[in-house]
Amino acid sequence: KSGTAKPWSFFDESVSVGGRVLRAMRGNNSDRKFSDIARVEAKRRIIIKRTEESFWRSLLHWHGTCLALIARDPLFWTTIIIFIAIRIWLHVGNVPSFIVVLAGADVGVIGGFLSFFLVFYVSQCYGRFNTQYGFSMSCEGRIFDAATIAVNILPRENGLRLIRYMNAAHIAGYVGLSKDYPHSTFFTEINSHNMFLTEAEHNRMMEINMDVGGSCYRELIAWAFSEVQTAVNQGLIKEPLVARELRDLILRLRGSLGGLFDYDDQPVHFFYVHFISILTLIYLPLFALSTAVSAGSGEQTYWLSDVIAFITIVLQDIFFIGLRLLGQNMSKPYGSDYEDLSVMHYINFTWRMSNRILLSKLPTPLSRDQEFDILAKRDSVGEPWMNHEGARDPEVVVLDAEEDAGTAGAREVVEETGRN
Repeated sequence: KSGTAKPWSFFDESVSVGGRVLRAMRGNNSDRKFSDIARVEAKRRIIIKRTEESFWRSLLHWHGTCLALIARDPLFWTTIIIFIAIRIWLHVGNVPSFIVVLAGADVGVIGGFLSFFLVFYVSQCYGRFNTQYGFSMSCEGRIFDAATIAVNILPRENGLRLIRYMNAAHIAGYVGLSKDYPHSTFFTEINSHNMFLTEAEHNRMMEINMDVGGSCYRELIAWAFSEVQTAVNQGLIKEPLVARELRDLILRLRGSLGGLFDYDDQPVHFFYVHFISILTLIYLPLFALSTAVSAGSGEQTYWLSDVIAFITIVLQDIFFIGLRLLGQNMSKPYGSDYEDLSVMHYINFTWRMSNRILLSKLPTPLSRDQEFDILAKRDSVGEPWMNHEGARDPEVVVLDAEEDAGTAGAREVVEETGRN
């Protein structure tokens, strides 16, 4: 009634039903500093390279490992405390009979079922992780393809603007997708260096609100699409197939970014996550209790048995808690964890490489003599391919033919003279 409502507010993703309403409720994390994002990104790129290290050296790390996550999980310390308390109790006296009864429960069956469900859960999350990584790489590839066509077809200024819009859509997609990459710090800082958008274009994005949903990247895609149509109307693109290919690349970029939002809108079913959490919460304390009682009591208590039983508890915790945390981290790969995907690297790398393509120094005009000279000097690709006429300079082939014809004519004259 006041006239201040935006015409699209009814359909705004910040108030829509479904998954995106959660993003609006949890905030956009606008207070996250750019320096913090850059620090995590730098550490993330270092951790990626650790897969090439030796077995023993890989065990010396803490950040980016399962131990760093397990050590912060309350369930891990709960099982440790239960085990230690029961063992002390058994060393100094007898535990109540109901504790022994509980310890005698067949927890191995529960562990077997839980192992199956956890492995299936992690496998599903790993598949989602790889698919979303593929979408990110597809975004890079489509921008590179468009830049390769633009540098050969469009005037320099038209190509620069087209690729600038596509790069802007690339980063805008991540900003709207994840609260860990806020517009106020992440986009603003990178835009000040890479100049994705002019001040007027940036103001338009601020009106839409880049932090919420994909409206900004979709509008930037429309801008890029409009650049192709303008080039066609001005006669800068004369071949319909070239215009069609550019439009297809822009739409495929939109499709890849849209795929990320699709996965964000429909995560792994909460029912399944809750089911695994409940089983883990019940199983691990029972296993700790059972292992502690089984390690012996009274005169049957030995410190070596205590140590072995403690190691068993730790290994069990690492397996079950580690798998659960691994699945949770991979299910949302565009966050602030060290295990998440390198969004800042993708954006900067794509911007840098696409502009290098646009600013490529094209080779000198074709020289026939140079090409056939190179062909004659390089290693042979095989005698059947190097000895026919198509593998030699046509002019040389003609001269050779004339020389062969002259030689044949002289031979006929000599032979005729000899007969006479």
